Amino acid sequence: MKVTTRGLIGAACAAAVLMPASSATAHDAATQLIFTRTEPDRSPRTVTLTCDPIGGSHRGAAAACAYLADAELTLPDSDSGARCFRYYPVELRAHGTVRGTPVSIEHTYGCVVPDLPAPWKF
Repeated sequence: MKVTTRGLIGAACAAAVLMPASSATAHDAATQLIFTRTEPDRSPRTVTLTCDPIGGSHRGAAAACAYLADAELTLPDSDSGARCFRYYPVELRAHGTVRGTPVSIEHTYGCVVPDLPAPWKF
């Protein structure tokens, strides 16, 4: 019995050494974002997104997390050649973390919102 007990204790110690120091390490590298879209004559829309595991109120959470796994969270520039017949400012904001790195992005489009990457489609 002593050999079996020693074997179990040795296996438990080896497992403890191989495991991450804490679950906070995985949490620190998480993607957790709050997106807001504000337009004239409409109530602001706010959604949440989490990755690993995928969740939140973002309707395209799986596509957004897949995009963020390989790319940075950015917004395209405004089209300087676009002619506005009516100024209609659309403001997009995101705050939180992407793979554990803090991010804060804000951009206002004057009249034309370009095709947006998956995280911004909510």
